[in-house]
Amino acid sequence: MAKCEKFLMAGFSGAGKTSFLRELEFMAPDLSWEFADLDQLILKSRGKGLKELAQVIERDGWDKFRLYERQELEGWLKEEGKGVLALGGGTLSPLLYDLYKTSRKVGIVYLHAPFEDCWERLHLEKAEPRPLVKRGKSELHRIYEERQQVFSQIPWRIENPKGADLTGLAKAFWERVS
Repeated sequence: MAKCEKFLMAGFSGAGKTSFLRELEFMAPDLSWEFADLDQLILKSRGKGLKELAQVIERDGWDKFRLYERQELEGWLKEEGKGVLALGGGTLSPLLYDLYKTSRKVGIVYLHAPFEDCWERLHLEKAEPRPLVKRGKSELHRIYEERQQVFSQIPWRIENPKGADLTGLAKAFWERVS
């Protein structure tokens, strides 16, 4: 892992990727690391005048949104330097995982949280519910199980259940990367 210049953080919606990303940034061993959230990159580039990513999805549809994800991901990977990118919950398709899993310069980490913890976190958010949440708990659980097929193949798994110590998890991440 030490040779990787970029890390992709995968995980289901509500797994805590954004919170963990902030903790990684806070605990970074040096200032040469860049940190980004793919959803925020899409909102910035494709959501001019919009406040929520959900508005981009509602305006342009899921197919266009998935195209935007891929374009922003590819652009971020082409940038020079070291970095960590939190992916959207559905970004890492089997095709994309196969594409990046063998790269020496790209590491992939799976931030795992049990479904019930993800569901609870998604409901604690103050903003408009995410588009997937609007589909209901049983449909979200079905999607969670479906995405586990890809996530379960990622060898580097970090457990982030409710109440996890993000500082400790970030410290362990940097120890493994160094």
